[in-house]
Amino acid sequence: MKTVSLLMFLSAVLLCGCFGGKASQQKALAQKRTFVPLAETAQAVTPSPDFAAVKIRPFRVLPPFDARTFIMYRAEGEFAADFYNGWLAQPQDLIRVQTTRYLEQAKLFKAVYDIGCGTMTPLGLEGVVSELYLDFSGEKPAAVVTMRLLVLDERVPSFNVLFSEEKSTRVTFAPNGKTAASHAFGQALTQTLEALVKALAKAPLPSK
Repeated sequence: MKTVSLLMFLSAVLLCGCFGGKASQQKALAQKRTFVPLAETAQAVTPSPDFAAVKIRPFRVLPPFDARTFIMYRAEGEFAADFYNGWLAQPQDLIRVQTTRYLEQAKLFKAVYDIGCGTMTPLGLEGVVSELYLDFSGEKPAAVVTMRLLVLDERVPSFNVLFSEEKSTRVTFAPNGKTAASHAFGQALTQTLEALVKALAKAPLPSK
């Protein structure tokens, strides 16, 4: 009788543990938040350099910053993933979309096309993000974005690089709101794109 009672007690404990574990997982998942790095509206460059049409090629985000979770740099000198905050989609795709929109608004090119478009263009543009993280190593946390843009000559088989420039921005923020880090990422991306567009406007790119 005691054996049966003990078995029933152990079974109840195990069941509670299983249900408790699932409940904890569901609670943790419910606390996860996903964001998009929203760049602000670009100002049209005046006078416009009127570059030839460009096609936006795929972007790359270098590891470990290519993760769907936010990446944090701690005071101890180590990188860690933020389980509760991350990107709505792959960061390279999100940043590529924001860059495309920003370039359309800047009006540097006669037209800006997506890679999926069948239109042949004289120019191609690629992006490489080498840093995308939250820096918690200093007195104030900051969002860091470092990106390089490359413009390729698609009129020749060798795809010569006509422009290559890298810019980096860090934007501090107060970690007292659920969207503070995401907003800082958006500001850092905006400032990085603004600096890249200024450099791009001075590049000797073809007009046709």
